[in-house]
Amino acid sequence: MHQNTGQGISSLSNTQLEDVIAEIEQAIEWHQSWYKNLLRCLIADTPVNEQDLADNAHNLCRFGQWFNKLPEQTLNLHPYFSEIACAHQKMHQGATVLLSLKETKSAISVNLLDQFHADLDRLRELFDTLIDEFSELLHTRDPLTGASNRTNLVENLQKEHELCKRKSLSCALIMIDLDHFKQVNDEFGHAVGDKVLIALVKFIKSHLREYDQLYRYGGEEFLVCLPQTELEGAKSFSERLRAGVEALKIEIGKGKHINVTGSFGVTLINADDDIEAAIERADQAMYQAKKSGRNRVSVA
Repeated sequence: MHQNTGQGISSLSNTQLEDVIAEIEQAIEWHQSWYKNLLRCLIADTPVNEQDLADNAHNLCRFGQWFNKLPEQTLNLHPYFSEIACAHQKMHQGATVLLSLKETKSAISVNLLDQFHADLDRLRELFDTLIDEFSELLHTRDPLTGASNRTNLVENLQKEHELCKRKSLSCALIMIDLDHFKQVNDEFGHAVGDKVLIALVKFIKSHLREYDQLYRYGGEEFLVCLPQTELEGAKSFSERLRAGVEALKIEIGKGKHINVTGSFGVTLINADDDIEAAIERADQAMYQAKKSGRNRVSVA
């Protein structure tokens, strides 16, 4: 039932997000200086860059070269990527028309100039919006594991709760805590502890649906929200996760690997529930799993 079906831009790693933000920020700078040179050509009659007269000028500029190398699966993650491709091409084509008219000493109409500036503004708007969206995603992400952090946790769960209430559907929470994690850090060092947390998140994410949510709740404690899921379904899903975590072989370097286990607490968010109370119940159920011997699922 719980299959990963791709999660839009949230499937990009923090590093990938940072790379895209950096490239777009560079593109804004690059196009700003390119625009100044364009004005010099049009107004002060400086020599035209032959590249700007080419039909495929949008592929030749620095941003175009980077953009064309992006894998198709990345471009499909956000609708703005295809809009940027169109806006970028349109803007360069507009510039080519203006420069061609200038080269043949023909008059440039106000309409053409206005259209070029409208295309330029549209591209900048798309750039800014994408940077804002990607930056917001980074801000709500745990930098180590890429799971969501607690920034919007309660707000997001409240939205999910309201949606499920309107449709008369159940919504389940699972609190997961790694067993004896302090021993891992003490015996192997914090770098290995980090590898364990990263591997755990990668494993859990691979079993989530597009609309499920995963949060790093504390050090080695994680919270999963499963909308449209009954208690029995959440329990059997937790059991599959528990068995999968136990079977994980986590590489720690030099051909060595370690195994870990986790304790799972499951609860439903009731119709009249306070979100914090539901989280507390999942937490208590997880502690019950710990008290009962760890590496097990307990239901509240």
